[in-house]
Amino acid sequence: MQANPAIHTPAKKNCNFEVEGRADGEGYLSQNNAMFGIIVIQEWWGLNESMVKTTDKIAKMGFQCISPDIYRGKVAQNREEAGHLLEGLDWQGAVKDIEGAAKHLRERGCKKVGVTGFCMGGALSIAAISFSDQINAAAPFYGVCDLNTFKLDNIKGPIYGQFGEKDEMKGFSSPDDAQRLVEAGQKVGKNVKVKIWPGVGHAFMNQDRPEAYNAEVAQQALQEVATWFKQVFTQQL
Repeated sequence: MQANPAIHTPAKKNCNFEVEGRADGEGYLSQNNAMFGIIVIQEWWGLNESMVKTTDKIAKMGFQCISPDIYRGKVAQNREEAGHLLEGLDWQGAVKDIEGAAKHLRERGCKKVGVTGFCMGGALSIAAISFSDQINAAAPFYGVCDLNTFKLDNIKGPIYGQFGEKDEMKGFSSPDDAQRLVEAGQKVGKNVKVKIWPGVGHAFMNQDRPEAYNAEVAQQALQEVATWFKQVFTQQL
């Protein structure tokens, strides 16, 4: 089955924000007056129209949401391009961009800010909460970063990872990697937990990947994560 063209269509960016030590970042902002903010991090394709849909879905659950352009203007047109973009990613620069997005949400009145993301964005969510004290919680979907570079003993808030039972991307997002994430958190006394969603594989959240998407599980997972963020942020106030 072919992916929806939204995967390869660049998002219409509508916000700019300062980034320490780098040129200003850009992104898509789903605006409202919510007191909690969520940064939504793209898959390896780039900041596309598919990610705009997901960002808007999360915003409607009661958050101000921003999806920063991690690739800074580039959107992959096929898997080979996506692979090259991911291989060439400046992870330290990316987490600075995410921190800049967090500060932007705080400037807009958000009392607490979380981060979520998918595939590469899931891994970056973990990296970002390790890097920045501007982020209060992370809910990564099917992606684990290099935990030797981005150490969990640096995190200032909880992590609630979301993984698929049938995800076969070993070393990155399989159920074994989910368990590895939990164990790494336990070793340093941090609040790290995961949920393994039954019957689904990698990219089960992506409405524009029909071969992977599971609408029922995707809706349940988004609702569960939204509820978790609100509970965590309310406790942190």
